[in-house]
Amino acid sequence: MSGGSTHTVLLDRMESKAFRFINSPPLTDCVQPLSHFRNVTHLYIFYRYFHANCSTDRANCILPLLLRLRCTRLSSSSHSYSVQLTNARVNQHSHSFIPFSGKLWNSLPTSVFLSSYDFTSFKREVSRHFSLNLR
Repeated sequence: MSGGSTHTVLLDRMESKAFRFINSPPLTDCVQPLSHFRNVTHLYIFYRYFHANCSTDRANCILPLLLRLRCTRLSSSSHSYSVQLTNARVNQHSHSFIPFSGKLWNSLPTSVFLSSYDFTSFKREVSRHFSLNLR
């Protein structure tokens, strides 16, 4: 679930009920869930913020790059754009935009990131990544 909003919870519930009502896997299997679109949207906005392609105030909100002081399995499996996440003590904070998007961002494979800023290609690769993981 992305975000802690009751509206997203209600939308997810309605989507689930609609899929059960339709009860046609050939039809519902080809429809992307709303969570897919929310995740892709979170990530491409985070991408713009990460590359400072936004206002200075917003760019300053982005988490710093992850420091790799030791070579561990986790650090060697993460991409070079990984950001440092904070430990949220409140559940609502962990579902807010920056922490939630940062967690999604760190879970992306290296292949999604290009050597130069390319907003359209990044969005396409992220969407493809999540589509493959749904199946």
